[in-house]
Amino acid sequence: MNMDKIRNNKFATTISVIVAAVFIANLVLSRGFNLLMISLTGGGRLVDFLAASRSDLINIPQCYRLITYGYLHPTIWHLAINICALWYVGLFIEKELSKKIIFFIYHVGLIVPGIVFSLIFPDGYMYGASPAIFCFLGIMVMWLIKDRTIFSEYKSLRGSRYLLCYMILSNFLSLGTFVVHLAGFCTGLFIGLIVRRGSR
Repeated sequence: MNMDKIRNNKFATTISVIVAAVFIANLVLSRGFNLLMISLTGGGRLVDFLAASRSDLINIPQCYRLITYGYLHPTIWHLAINICALWYVGLFIEKELSKKIIFFIYHVGLIVPGIVFSLIFPDGYMYGASPAIFCFLGIMVMWLIKDRTIFSEYKSLRGSRYLLCYMILSNFLSLGTFVVHLAGFCTGLFIGLIVRRGSR
């Protein structure tokens, strides 16, 4: 991976570094537990502080969790899959939008699906960046609907097959995952109506 690609994909690089640091911090803070099991199946001390559920958001309330859950990936496979998806989305999105707009969209793509999830699944817990990633994918689909000529650009995009598999396969994990991804995607479709390509 050369430095030019990192410079042109700063937001994805920054988020990737943060989520990797949070993953490591979760393992360090969970030293008393089986770290291999945590990294493969989830859990750890940071889940208690950063993940989001309805009780955390309403009863306590800790509304900051609508953002922090998007930086928490307790399992190594979840972390790796989302970092790759974020990287490939960033290669396209960062050519079209300013970093401030991307930063704003990323967090809207966490907050809206987080609220939807907590309303539908009162006992569920959320963590992971995938709702925000699906929000960016929704934007890209809306741009494609508005301008079919960019299909060839999408097709030639590095990681386009990975993103297609990501969009399909990640929704078979659970009903909650499907709902939160759909909420992120629909949020992105709506944002794509408002935000135009090249809004730098």
